[in-house]
Amino acid sequence: MANKSLIINSDLELKYKVQALLLCIASEQTADLTKKIKPFNLSLTQLQILHNLSFAPEGKLTVNQIKSLMIDESPNVSRSLNKLMENGHIVKERNFDDQRVVHISITKSGRKVHIDADKAMIGSDLDLTEKELEQLYKLLVKI
Repeated sequence: MANKSLIINSDLELKYKVQALLLCIASEQTADLTKKIKPFNLSLTQLQILHNLSFAPEGKLTVNQIKSLMIDESPNVSRSLNKLMENGHIVKERNFDDQRVVHISITKSGRKVHIDADKAMIGSDLDLTEKELEQLYKLLVKI
């Protein structure tokens, strides 16, 4: 856990304190979520891929579509897809008309692990009231 008091008690300008605290909080949240999904043998990138595939309108997406739906630009999408395939969570199918295009679809085990991992992550509590959450959300959207 980051020592946020170093930032809070520093002589930095307020705008720099805010940026530094946002970085610390992002890092802490990432570490917490990563720990929560570790029992499912998934990375956050892999979970995000499964999430996107679970809600794909046609039940499948191309690799480029998956990349465009990622929250973070990740250079590990192809590696993550291979790992998901090794674990039986996705299936890859080549397009008959254009062999360069690969369609990815989620399997039954992929849907299950996605749901189970999401449930494990939902336990993350920010310890804020509903009003505070609304205020924070509005401020984060503004940034």
